[in-house]
Amino acid sequence: MISLLFFLGFSLFMQTPAPTDKQPLEKSACFAFVDRDYIFTIEIVKPGVPLLNFVSMTDMEGRIQAKDIRLGLDNRKVAPTLISVETGQFQQPMSVTSIAVHSRSSFGVRLDGDFGDTRQLYGASIRVGDDDFRLVPLSRFDFEALVLKVNHLNLGSPDFSDDWRVLKIEPIGERTTARRRDRESR
Repeated sequence: MISLLFFLGFSLFMQTPAPTDKQPLEKSACFAFVDRDYIFTIEIVKPGVPLLNFVSMTDMEGRIQAKDIRLGLDNRKVAPTLISVETGQFQQPMSVTSIAVHSRSSFGVRLDGDFGDTRQLYGASIRVGDDDFRLVPLSRFDFEALVLKVNHLNLGSPDFSDDWRVLKIEPIGERTTARRRDRESR
């Protein structure tokens, strides 16, 4: 009798589907967007202090305005008021309202604004020109793995396809035309 109960219990256990995918995160301290043109990451490095890093793999120039970066806090979306750029080891950071995105470049900045003591975000998006980039939340492990891959990109390469294949970089996030999104929200 006991062996029959064990067998029934074991067979029911074996029929339970194993989890195949991770549950999407609702919030995180790490967000990323990745496609063949741009990589954006936002990371809360200490309470209330988000860093934005980007990689441009295009031959076009662009600009990121502080007001076009949206961070989802507990109950509101907030845009940074300024972007702080480190200018040197012993100098104060320079605060600006926008930064240039040069072709085939990478850069990191601190976002300054009313973020309180936020440790995690509920969402993040960035508008560059006519494109809106929605970043997705990542676990710390997945974020660090992505950063390691991105650090190995060769920005001088005439074709990033080999880098993407060798490094196994996958697209993350959503890119939409900002003008279409603006019309849809009316």
